[in-house]
Parts: sequence; C-alpha cells; structure tokens
Amino acid sequence: AKEPKAIMKIEHLNATFQPAKIGNPHGLQITYLKDNSTRNIFVYHEDGKEIVDWFNAIRAARFHYLQVAFPGASDADV
Repeated sequence: AKEPKAIMKIEHLNATFQPAKIGNPHGLQITYLKDNSTRNIFVYHEDGKEIVDWFNAIRAARFHYLQVAFPGASDADV
C-alpha cells in the first residue's frame, strides 16, 4: 500500500516509557488521537539510548509545536 496506515499530528502526540506493558526494558508507548479516540503504538529497541533518543525527539517536537501555538505562554506553562 502506498498510503500511510495512520497520520499522527504532533498536536495530539505523546510518548511515555512503558517497559512493563511491552515486556522490554526499552519500551516506549506512543499515543495519538484518531477519530476522537486515543490510539497506541508500542515500540522498543535493544539499545536503551536509541529509545531515549526517540522519546526526547518526540517530546522536543511537541514542546516546539506548543511554543509556536502559544507564543505568549512561558515554557513552564507550555
């Protein structure tokens, strides 16, 4: 298929570490909204640094999105 299975908008995207749910010490849960319901993608990597880099990249992108969306808000409020 040439179409994406899902489109995850950064405004509705979040990432949390979930090693117990995934059964892997380097597990990450990515949540997003689709059709007004929360969907989950679970990912892991054998290298812990790699999954931390993914987490930081997702959270940094979301933080930047919120800074642009709310330019008058302080970083603490964002």
